[in-house]
Amino acid sequence: MAEENTYLLEVEGDPTSMNIVKDFLLQFAFIATLVFTFQTFFAAKSERNRQHIKVIQAVLLAVAIVLCMSFPAYITDNIRLDIRIVPLLLGTLYAGWRTGVFLSVTIILYRLYLGTDLGLFTTILTLVVSMPVILFSQKSFLLGKKKRRIQLALLLSITYCLVGLALGSIIRGVSIKILLINLIYVCIATLAVWIFTSLNETIKEILSKNQQLQTAAKDAEISFLRSQINPHFLYNSLNSIAALCTDEPQKAESLTLDLAQYLKNSFNFKHMDTFTTIESELELIKAYLNIEKARFGTRLDVEYDVDAQVDVCIPPLSLQPLVENAIKHGLMTTLQGGTVKISIKKEADDVVRFAVTDNGSGMSTSTQEQIWHVEVDKQGAGIGLRNLSQRLELLYGQRIRIESTEGIGTKVFFDIPVQPLKPIGG
Repeated sequence: MAEENTYLLEVEGDPTSMNIVKDFLLQFAFIATLVFTFQTFFAAKSERNRQHIKVIQAVLLAVAIVLCMSFPAYITDNIRLDIRIVPLLLGTLYAGWRTGVFLSVTIILYRLYLGTDLGLFTTILTLVVSMPVILFSQKSFLLGKKKRRIQLALLLSITYCLVGLALGSIIRGVSIKILLINLIYVCIATLAVWIFTSLNETIKEILSKNQQLQTAAKDAEISFLRSQINPHFLYNSLNSIAALCTDEPQKAESLTLDLAQYLKNSFNFKHMDTFTTIESELELIKAYLNIEKARFGTRLDVEYDVDAQVDVCIPPLSLQPLVENAIKHGLMTTLQGGTVKISIKKEADDVVRFAVTDNGSGMSTSTQEQIWHVEVDKQGAGIGLRNLSQRLELLYGQRIRIESTEGIGTKVFFDIPVQPLKPIGG
């Protein structure tokens, strides 16, 4: 039985040049299908599923290796070649040492399944010698730019092939014919690595640019929605101050200073993607409530139920529109007014629930539906609520929820992850 190098196995047949080309093209197709399937459907997924994505990547590359070894290119009646080096290098360089070890074990086990001979030992020795070099170069590969990555992948491919050639020659001797075949294989494998690394880098660039464009578009939308909330709040606050100017000018002056400090801390149009702490958000709400309490007096009461252990950043102006709606459309539509309660509590499912509750007039089911479907009404009701809900949906994928009963009151709430990841839109 003829022995193999890292990629040579005994077979029977009478191949032709056309068959060789077809066999290599078939291997190319296997690798391209699996690699680009991963890039298209999994590579751009959220970081929260990172480990699962790496497992999928490793499995797909292992399948590519098995397919390449199962459908080799027949060179002679006792020699066949495959380009398993491509998925092995891609997996190790892009996914890390765990994937590299997994793919190496896959190669050894499948080679063992194909038969036990000197070629199996050559395969094992080639991996033992080459993989430390590849793993050592992985960090430099990830830190490099596109050109540097391609160059490094080519060097590692040539190193792997030459190590296999050298070990194969030592174990079973060398002949001119075998040497020429191996040199041809080095050229084919290197070309394959260059093609797939270049395509992989190009696809990564396209996906990255596409994600940046999506992020920029969502940032712009969030900025627009937030810019609508700020003037709306400013308009209502100035109206409240104006009502005090004649009868209580000193209080109006004090509240104007409060508003100035509020605007200084809350308006940041240059950095719409920034987040704020719960403490800062509550300070802004208290400034707003000082203005409203000065206007409505004893008709307005405020309660706070805030979990001191909660430590999470939130989008600015997340609670103020809810408080404003509760006062204007819930409490102040009744003669006696009422109480607005602000609650921030950590829930069992690793989210923080933000809720604003009032015991005002409440809403009917039809009124609740109108809030989400009517663009803008004459009173401006629901503008802040709708815009805030859209912001939360862009950032976290969920909207504001409303529970309300006519004559009893309304609860408006939303949830934010305890440790939110980098939002999609900023």
